[in-house]
Amino acid sequence: MTRIITAEEAVGLIRDGATCVSDGMTMMGVADEVLAKIEESFLETGSPRQLTWVQAAGQSDREAGMSRLAHEGLVKRVIGSHWGLTPKMGELLGQDRAECVCLPQGQLSTLYRTIAAKRPGQLSTVGIGTYVDPRVDGGRFNDSARASIAPDEYVELIELDGEEYLRYKPFSLDVAIIRGAVIDRNGNLTHREEVSGLDALAIAQAVHNSGGIVIAQVKAVVEPGEIRARDVTVPAPLVDYAVVTSDPERFHRQTHSFPSFSDDLLSGYVTPENVGRAFEAQEMDENRVAVGMRGVQLVKTGDVINVGTGIPADTIGRALSRTGKLDQVHLTVESGTYGGIPLGIVDFGAAIHPQAIIGHPQQMDFYNGGGVDITFMGTGQVDPSGDINVSLLGGRAVGCGGFMDITDGAKAVCFLMIASGRHPKFVERVDQVTFSASRSISRGKPVYLASEHFLLQYLEDGWHVVEVDDTDAAREAVDRIGFALRS
Repeated sequence: MTRIITAEEAVGLIRDGATCVSDGMTMMGVADEVLAKIEESFLETGSPRQLTWVQAAGQSDREAGMSRLAHEGLVKRVIGSHWGLTPKMGELLGQDRAECVCLPQGQLSTLYRTIAAKRPGQLSTVGIGTYVDPRVDGGRFNDSARASIAPDEYVELIELDGEEYLRYKPFSLDVAIIRGAVIDRNGNLTHREEVSGLDALAIAQAVHNSGGIVIAQVKAVVEPGEIRARDVTVPAPLVDYAVVTSDPERFHRQTHSFPSFSDDLLSGYVTPENVGRAFEAQEMDENRVAVGMRGVQLVKTGDVINVGTGIPADTIGRALSRTGKLDQVHLTVESGTYGGIPLGIVDFGAAIHPQAIIGHPQQMDFYNGGGVDITFMGTGQVDPSGDINVSLLGGRAVGCGGFMDITDGAKAVCFLMIASGRHPKFVERVDQVTFSASRSISRGKPVYLASEHFLLQYLEDGWHVVEVDDTDAAREAVDRIGFALRS
């Protein structure tokens, strides 16, 4: 039987040195009160300490969520995919004050199911030729990780039927910290009134089958029978303890900007015209919109599209609306949403008026298997050889998020950037390889780069100009690239 406890009692269940795993994306699904109490306990008592923390996706809005755990000594090792919205953790890891292992988001998400099933690992082409490849760094992101972790501890290179694969290895988990809307007194958890179920079920199964404990933060406890069987997302045998949040608006927000989602926002089909009007009601720098407008020239009717965080999430939906293509394609986000208006930055992963929401691991399976026709991604650094870096910028651990999984599986990739920005994107050699354009085109997957001024395509002999505006600003932007382009 699931026990109802306080957040303080939940922290007392976490032993020093434990391996903990938390669910969430931005602030969706984040059990923030439990994380806040972990921070409070560490600062007051020095315990729990030396934790290994596992997170499939970024789980912060810069201040809450995983940012609360960014203290030297609280975490010994962090295994995750993204800290772009967790600058405190990015600095901690970038300054080598905790070991950092950065693995692709989709591989971590699906690895929970591998751990739960006690399979010997999972095979994927995701990460080959990048820093995740054990011939490079095996996902080790800083010097302390390289000093204490073997390059093949988490990822091993194998050959099967003449093809190279990475084997992502399972490992044991001690404590799960997940979230749901409400739980009944038997312990059945539901995600109704939550933006997404994300990885909660897979995490609970993995930790339970590892012999660990599962803690769920909820808004309320209800009587048995008040949750329909089909609405139960994590069944009672998998939930050991439940914490009822003391302040849902502060600690149980659906996203950073939305404390709760009403049913009419979370679900319900809306017409493309209504969605279009909603896009136009949101203010947006027209230079950013111009990037999206150039990118959607590559979209065909019926395409399944993925958008990454930043410029893609901000502009692709708007550009599709302006060009009349929004109702001709399927716009998706890695968290599991289809259709609607994808939200960006601190709300990334959620969508207003989505047509459908599936689980995070199921979405990543679909992406990994080639379900996306074209993905639009942001950029950090681009070099002449077609290597792109989004994961290690300015010495800060940013991470790859779902970038590697999605670009590996997508049939075509288009990177979006502001060419007139303050920080040059083009370099002679990227600081870290997160994506290899040459590997992508060797597999028959075209690679493009769109800005407000030009469209480039990477071919075997380098970057080619597909189109460039006939303006002084465009010519200046091309000159700033700093290396030769081909016509």
